[in-house]
Amino acid sequence: MFTVSFLLQQSTPTEKMEQFAKTLDISTTIRHFTSADQHPQNHPQFKDELVAEENFAIIRHTGNMVAQLPFKADHYALVLCLAGSAVRTINQFRFEVTANTLHLTTPHSLNAWHQATEDLDLYIVLFKKEFLADGLMQEAVVNNLLDHDADKAPVCLLAEHNKVTIYSLLQKLDQEFHSQQPFHRQMLRLLFFELLFECNRAVGREQPAVSITHPNRTQQLVNHYKKLVEAHFMQLRTVQEYADLLFVTAKHLSEVVKHETGLTPLQLIHNRIYQEAKYWLCASELSVKEIADKLNFDTSSHFSRFFKHFAGCNPTEFQRIKCAIL
Repeated sequence: MFTVSFLLQQSTPTEKMEQFAKTLDISTTIRHFTSADQHPQNHPQFKDELVAEENFAIIRHTGNMVAQLPFKADHYALVLCLAGSAVRTINQFRFEVTANTLHLTTPHSLNAWHQATEDLDLYIVLFKKEFLADGLMQEAVVNNLLDHDADKAPVCLLAEHNKVTIYSLLQKLDQEFHSQQPFHRQMLRLLFFELLFECNRAVGREQPAVSITHPNRTQQLVNHYKKLVEAHFMQLRTVQEYADLLFVTAKHLSEVVKHETGLTPLQLIHNRIYQEAKYWLCASELSVKEIADKLNFDTSSHFSRFFKHFAGCNPTEFQRIKCAIL
């Protein structure tokens, strides 16, 4: 159902810069949600040793999200929405989170929350693949449980009976997570495997929440274009370059993308660069000039003008005003 995605440690100059960016671990993610929660009594102190090992945690979040800036995490997040709504962006995908939707983010995805309602109610399981790698299941089985179609947004609208089953398992996980009963770790893993199997059953039966029909040729072209933008936005900046990769004319690509998304192909490229710029401005210790270089702008002045067009303020002002919430 969901794709496994891990960054390998390398020593290239670009990847050396990665060490200056804050990628949220599980403990930080818990604080990330807790600080946004208007009902802090819903969050007991997380002292479980599994959290200390950065392998597994489960939280219940209610209320508005306030942390709307893009972020990356080093773990998966499986999210069941019980009530309310929000808009979610995960890499090139943007979709609505509503009651009875299930979605998952993979490690190192660029993602954010937007437009959350006051009655938003979420169950969130934070985990690493290592939590499942204890010999209980073969690695191929684990990979299959975490696999999904990379061309589709990783979200599914559950039927009511599937939602009831998954919600019940999440409650059991939550209770076990905060217990100190014998065989605590083993029970957590068993319950979580059961949850993953039930999620895969549900997703296999139901239509994706954002796509209730098979995409036609036009939609396939747009999906392929979005995927290419996600893969190459750091290097390719013109519509013509993407049109060449797709073996269509720039004019045809522009017409199709505009019709399907309401945005021009160039706007999609610029939006993705802007999201990456926000992430680096708030999650790294790099200077504005270094970020401009990383994002392949010819000068820091060009980057500042580009960023101000979207944010209404220059990068330095954005760092000072916005980034404290991350």
